[in-house]
Amino acid sequence: MDFNTWASATDATVEEVEKAWADLQRRGLAEVKQGKVILSPLALRRATNHVQRRLTVHLSGYLFTENSFIVRLPGDPPSHPYVLNTRIAVEHIANYFREGWGLTDIQKDLSILTREEIEAAIQYYLNHREEIDNVIQRSRDVYETHSAHRELVAA
Repeated sequence: MDFNTWASATDATVEEVEKAWADLQRRGLAEVKQGKVILSPLALRRATNHVQRRLTVHLSGYLFTENSFIVRLPGDPPSHPYVLNTRIAVEHIANYFREGWGLTDIQKDLSILTREEIEAAIQYYLNHREEIDNVIQRSRDVYETHSAHRELVAA
C-alpha cells in the first residue's frame, strides 16, 4: 500500500489517507489479500467522509470530479457523470431540477439517494450546465428518433 500515491491521487494528506484506510478496514469495507486491495461493494456507499469517498473512488478505478459524490467511468471518452455507486446519472437529477422539483420531492422519487448526493448532483449540474444540457438534448433526440420509428412500424 502506497499511502503517498493514494494521498496524491485523492488530494489528501498521507495522515488523512492512513486514517481513512484504517477506518475502512476496521469496518470491514476494505482489506488486503495476497498483496491486493479488496474493497467491499458497500465501501463506496458507506464511506463516511470526503477523504474516504475519494479513496474508495480511486481504488475502484472511477474518475474523479470536483465533488466526491459524483464520478465518471473511465474510457475514451469517459462516461457521463453519475452519483457514486449508483446508476443514476446527473442528467436525471438535472431533469427533475429543471422541472422545478425540490430536494425533498427528488428524494421521495429517488429514495436510494441521500440529500447530500442529490445536492451534489444539482451542484454539479449548475457548474457544468452546458455539458449536461447537451447530454439531455441528445437523450431526447434519441428518444424522439426511436419513438417516431416505432410509430411508423406499428402503422
